[in-house]
Amino acid sequence: MFKFNFPADNCDRTEPESTPEHISNELKSCVQEVEGREIEITIDQHENVNQYRASGLPITTVREFQLIDVKHVEQFLSTNEAEHFESLRTALQKNSDVISGVYEGGLKVWECTIDLLDYLEKNQLQFNEQNVLDLGCGAGLLGIFALKQGASSVHFQDYNAEVLELVTIPNVILNEPKNAKGKTKFFAGDWGSLITKLDSYDVILTSETIYNPENYSKLLSIFEKTIKKNGVIYVAAKHHYFGVGGDLHEFESLLRRDGQWTTSICFCSSEGPFLIDGVKREIMKIVRSTIL
Repeated sequence: MFKFNFPADNCDRTEPESTPEHISNELKSCVQEVEGREIEITIDQHENVNQYRASGLPITTVREFQLIDVKHVEQFLSTNEAEHFESLRTALQKNSDVISGVYEGGLKVWECTIDLLDYLEKNQLQFNEQNVLDLGCGAGLLGIFALKQGASSVHFQDYNAEVLELVTIPNVILNEPKNAKGKTKFFAGDWGSLITKLDSYDVILTSETIYNPENYSKLLSIFEKTIKKNGVIYVAAKHHYFGVGGDLHEFESLLRRDGQWTTSICFCSSEGPFLIDGVKREIMKIVRSTIL
C-alpha cells in the first residue's frame, strides 16, 4: 500500500524510478482501516513536498494541476497481484468506466469536473475559511482547487480506497499549498455507510455522481446531513447517462419534491464548443429552501 514503483518507460524524466522508502512508509502510517472497506485517512504536511516531485512518479498536467499519470497507475495495477487492488484491476480488464458496487470511475478525470473547475475559477468563488467536501473526488481536482483558494479544511471522498491511495493522495501532495497542514482527510466507502463519519460542510463539490438513479437517495442523505444551513452544493453532471439511466432533470425533481431544496442552473453546455458528443452538461447550484 502506498508504494509507487510505476515504470518510467516512454517518459522524458531524470528522476529515480521508485518512491523513496521513507516516503512510502510515511504514507502507510497515515492509513487507518475502519469497519472493513470504509477507511479514513489523514495527511500531515510533509517537510518537503518536492520530494514527491522528484520521486519518480510519472506526472501529467491538467490545467494548472500536477497529477499522477493514470496510464502508469494502470500499468502498475496490471502487474501488481495484491488482492488490495482487485477492484481496479477488474475494471481495467473489462475496460469499464464503472462497475456498480466494485469500481465507480475514480481513475478518470470526467468532462463535468473540468466544467465545474472552470466555473469556480471564472466566477472567483471564495473558499476562505470554508469547510469543503469533494464528493466522489477521483483525482481530487475540485478539492485541491478549494485548498489553493484558502479553504480551512477539505475532505475527499471516493468509493474506492485504491483510488485514494494511488491517485488522490499523491495528487493532493503534489499540489498541496504551504498552508494546508492538517486540513485534509480522505474517506473511502459507500455513501450510505459514510454519513456518520463525514463532518458538516459549507460547500459540497461533486461531479458526475448522478449517473446511477439507485444511488440518489444516498446522495440526498449526504446533502441533508452534512451541508450547513447556509451552505451551497454544486453538482456538475450530464443531462442523461445512457446505459445506466441517470438523469439530471429526474434528480432535480427529486430534490424539489419535499420543498427542502432550491435549485438553479448556473452553467449549461448546450451551445458552441462546450457540447461533446451531443450530450448537454450542466452545473446545478443547490441551497436549502428558506420557506419550508
